[in-house]
Amino acid sequence: MISEADATQRLQSALSRVDSRLELDRGAIRYLTDPYPGVEFGLRLGEAGALLFMSEADLTAADWEMRLFKRLEAAKRYLEEFPQVGPDARYR
Repeated sequence: MISEADATQRLQSALSRVDSRLELDRGAIRYLTDPYPGVEFGLRLGEAGALLFMSEADLTAADWEMRLFKRLEAAKRYLEEFPQVGPDARYR
């Protein structure tokens, strides 16, 4: 079982490679065991935010870096579709 600290470090590492504007909401991180083991976490892009889940299998696999990159890249595309706030707000 991966520790919450290791999971957080892996998420943060992957986020920095996807887009430096993505922010991990450290207050919304929690480890779950049921119905599937993994980590629930908040992700922000500007004013847009989402609560996501990453399975322990993805976090501990030999290719975890690629798995996280793909999933966080998809999350970024999702967050970019939220309405922008303010006259100068840009996600892209």
